[in-house]
Amino acid sequence: MSLSFGYKELIACLLCLGFAKQLSTGSSHLKYKSPHSTSDPNLRPFITVILERKDYDKHTRGRYLGQIKRLGFSLQEIKTCMP
Repeated sequence: MSLSFGYKELIACLLCLGFAKQLSTGSSHLKYKSPHSTSDPNLRPFITVILERKDYDKHTRGRYLGQIKRLGFSLQEIKTCMP
């Protein structure tokens, strides 16, 4: 699968999935907290979004999709929310 997206599309997808923006101060990265709780202590309950990227490279896109799936969302849900 080859979803092409940048930071604006990623943020829209996260909001559609129910993620909540966390407070940040003067950074080029934003954190979005997952609506699902995780029982895995090694899994971060948030996703860090790198800003000002019109299009992420293939490796970065794969990492984001993997993080979202590990937080309890299916690929179909992600595709539905991706603009």
